[in-house]
Amino acid sequence: MSPQSLFSRAFLLATLERAIRSFAASLASLLTASGTGLVDTNWGEKFSMAAMAAVVTVLFAVGGGTFGKGDGPSFAGGEKLTTGRPDPAAAVVPDAVRARI
Repeated sequence: MSPQSLFSRAFLLATLERAIRSFAASLASLLTASGTGLVDTNWGEKFSMAAMAAVVTVLFAVGGGTFGKGDGPSFAGGEKLTTGRPDPAAAVVPDAVRARI
């Protein structure tokens, strides 16, 4: 993977998706593990830790993007990113119908 592909739209969107998922998962686990109520929890601390998890995810994506063999932010390199435009025929025609065509 060339360094230029780190700045492609598909790569950045895949990285953003990973960062958002990491943020949400970290925040959810911190909220449930603390055992405090919704009003009693320290929201600033929880958001700070979840944001750090998102930053680490972005750093992993950049590191994986430069060393992996695929298009996406992956160390294994098996991910192939698309332009984000779905195939119109795939959305309209179910696989069972397509097999008979």
